[in-house]
Amino acid sequence: MADDTGPILLVAGADPKRLQWLTHHVTSQWPDAQVHCAPADDSITLERLAAERSPDALFLQMDFGRLGAVDNMLAGMSRLLRVQPELYCIVLAQNGNESAAVRAMKCGAKDYLPLAAISRDALLAAITDARRSHHAATAVADPLSGSEEKAATIQVPGYSIVKEISTSNFSSVFLARSERLRRNIVLKVMNRGTSTRELEDAERFQREYEIISSISHRAIAEIYDFGSLPKHLYLAMEYFPCNDLRARLRNPLTAAESLYYLRSIAEALRVIHVFGILHRDLKPANVMLREDNSPVLIDFGLARRSLEDVSTTGIGQVLGSPYYISPEQSQGQRVDLRTDLYSLGVMFYEMLTGQRPYNGRSAMAIMAQHSTSPVPTLPPDLATYQPLIDRLMAKEPNSRFASADELLADLDPALAAVA
Repeated sequence: MADDTGPILLVAGADPKRLQWLTHHVTSQWPDAQVHCAPADDSITLERLAAERSPDALFLQMDFGRLGAVDNMLAGMSRLLRVQPELYCIVLAQNGNESAAVRAMKCGAKDYLPLAAISRDALLAAITDARRSHHAATAVADPLSGSEEKAATIQVPGYSIVKEISTSNFSSVFLARSERLRRNIVLKVMNRGTSTRELEDAERFQREYEIISSISHRAIAEIYDFGSLPKHLYLAMEYFPCNDLRARLRNPLTAAESLYYLRSIAEALRVIHVFGILHRDLKPANVMLREDNSPVLIDFGLARRSLEDVSTTGIGQVLGSPYYISPEQSQGQRVDLRTDLYSLGVMFYEMLTGQRPYNGRSAMAIMAQHSTSPVPTLPPDLATYQPLIDRLMAKEPNSRFASADELLADLDPALAAVA
């Protein structure tokens, strides 16, 4: 396991001072560590956060002097582990004893740390064990994992791979150094093969290059190079050190910030739609941020030119993220530019509230909600933006904004109100 990236931790039930203490020691050891707070008494929210963050460890602070509260937390932990058995749960125990430790372990906890005797070294050792366990579980679950080994075996002339950024069933993405450009770039690499699935992936990879390279605009990631090697296809593109909108959403946004991103992403969609391109996989992870906070669209692996839609999208095939997918796309129906606007509406709701509008125990359950559940209602203090949500997330495409231009025109009053 690489030690150059910090752990992701989820902490439930901790008092503010304990959370501050834990965060201080963790970030002192791993400066880029992420420590997220979670409610201890809301199992649904805790389950969702654990699924979204994929933490190396879940800390649960429990006061064993309050038996009713502990019973609820242990029962919640057991339920959570039945859904996500790979979670590494660590109990931070107040007023506990040996029998409390045994009880916590029987309910699925991997470690038990008495708060009265906890030390920095014990905390960091527990996190290190959790990271090893999480890495091993991920490596078993995902055969494409093992970033150090993979980075060492993949060689692209003219580029030095620094580290792996992400991986999927489709491709692996690396931070690399371009010898020609003398700067860091993103190198997207796909294995070549002869199976039907691999040939389809190669076609998608080639299409992504053709689509992005056909547009020269600041809101679209710049392409530097595309090539074919005996074992791989690769795509070299612009690197964004400020990370993506998904990372930005880890902290709450104001209404003004949410409107800024809504408008900026709508302007980016207008650009690709003018070129007849549908993104079809719009989500926070596919919106990068420049140093000036302006968004940039990436990952056009699912994109299509709208004129090709009738003959080549494969009606009946479902692709895209279940959290942001439009009703028509989730049902494998024909899509147009309004499907991107629906996904943008889901993102706007998440930006305003900090929550996704629909959640479920499976991708199918989430996609079903996009088709059948009512358009989500904003909290009263955000009700002024409900008309935007209603039109962006309308179940029927004909009830949505007809284009990004129409959305942008409708945004002017809302932007003026927060100016």
